[in-house]
Amino acid sequence: MSEPEMIDCRAATDRLYEFLDGELSPAAEAGVRAHLAACAHCFGLFDFETAYLRFLEARTRARGAPPHLRQRILDELLFDPEPPALP
Repeated sequence: MSEPEMIDCRAATDRLYEFLDGELSPAAEAGVRAHLAACAHCFGLFDFETAYLRFLEARTRARGAPPHLRQRILDELLFDPEPPALP
């Protein structure tokens, strides 16, 4: 098997949520995984996002969010005009 293509921080963080959700192709997943293994900064973001998603899953498992809150969250996520700046 060939070595995964190394990607930069921008590409890794752009694909982070797809990576966490298992939505990447095997080649793209290997690239993100290789970058996370080599980059402490991006691994820290991955570690934080993983912990945050686990927290949300645990909190929402017991009770669902009210419809107005779900809509507000979706609106914020889908219509955020400026993504956070990368280092």
